[in-house]
Amino acid sequence: MTPTNQQIQKALNDLLIAASLGYDIAWPGLNFTPPESGVWLEVTFLPNRGIDDGLANDSDVVPQGIYQVMAVTRPGNGLFPVTNAAQSVIDALPKGTNISGLVRVHRHPYQGSAIKEGDRVMIPGTIEYSS
Repeated sequence: MTPTNQQIQKALNDLLIAASLGYDIAWPGLNFTPPESGVWLEVTFLPNRGIDDGLANDSDVVPQGIYQVMAVTRPGNGLFPVTNAAQSVIDALPKGTNISGLVRVHRHPYQGSAIKEGDRVMIPGTIEYSS
C-alpha cells in the first residue's frame, strides 16, 4: 500500500529526530521561539502531486516531494556553524534512505546557498523523495 503524505512526513520527522543532531527544531504548525544565539533547524514538508502511472482509474500514485530543513543562525555567527548543521542534516538522510514503504530518498540531498533575511542567516538542506 502506498503511504500517505502524512505518513511520509511523520517518517521523515522521525528520521530527523533519530539522527540526534543536537539542534533545536522548529516543526511546522508548532510554536517555537528561536534562540538568541547558536543554530536551530526549521522543517518544511513539500509534497508534490505525485506521479500517476495512468494504467487504471484505481491505480496508485507514486508519491514524490521535498523535505527541506533550514539550518538557521543569527547574523554575526559566521557561516561555518550553519553550514555544518545543514551538512549534518544531509548526511543523516543520504540517497537510498528508506522513508516509508517503498518511498525513499531518491536523489543525493544538497545544500543551497546562504540566505540572509532580517535577523536570520539560513542554509537549506534539500532532500527529494519518491518511490
